[in-house]
Parts: sequence; C-alpha cells; structure tokens
Amino acid sequence: MSDRVLIPIPGVGTLALSLESFTAALVAGGDVIAGPSPSPAGSAPEPLLDADQAAAQLNVTARWLEDSARAGIVPHHKLGRFIRFRVSELAAHSLVAGAPMVSPTDNPSVTPIRRQLRQ
Repeated sequence: MSDRVLIPIPGVGTLALSLESFTAALVAGGDVIAGPSPSPAGSAPEPLLDADQAAAQLNVTARWLEDSARAGIVPHHKLGRFIRFRVSELAAHSLVAGAPMVSPTDNPSVTPIRRQLRQ
C-alpha cells in the first residue's frame, strides 16, 4: 500500500498528497468550517443592542450614537438597514490607554454648578 492519497480533480487530473499532508489539510479545513470555538458553557454571548438601548447604557443620545456609527467613529454591526451595538465594544473604544478608571463625576471640574454651590 502507498503512503499517498490520490484525489481526482474533474477537468484537471489527479492530485497526489502524502498521508501527512492530507491529514493536516483535513484538520485545517475542519477548523475553518467550524469557525471560532463556542463560548464556555454557562456564558451567553453579549446581545446586540439597538441605538436606544446602547445610548441609555452609555448616557448619550441615540441620534448621536447612530450618527457616529454612520461616520465610522464608534464600533457597530450593520444588519441590513439596522445598526446594532455591543456595549463592551463601545466601552473598550472609549477607553484611553493608560488613563485611570475614574468616574466623570469624581472630577470636581465636571461637578454640576448647583452641587458646587450647595457645598
């Protein structure tokens, strides 16, 4: 028996591969067809939100979020004529590398005037 695998290709001829090459090609093809590995058991994928839902999470207007998505500023997913967002992608996009995680209201420069006057 030979250590070669013969694969007929219509209109061209026959492709001869070593058994190792053929096995490696099968494994690589299976990986491509299967796609990314499924998420770990018990954890559901993050849902896609519409502009109103994502805007409420980010404390911005839905109109600004949609306009920014159309301009290519914020990450989004286009599903036909619909624009959908993942909050984790938007949050990662808005982080500045090296900046400490501080709530905006912790900074006295953005504290509302009324709150400053009460103190």
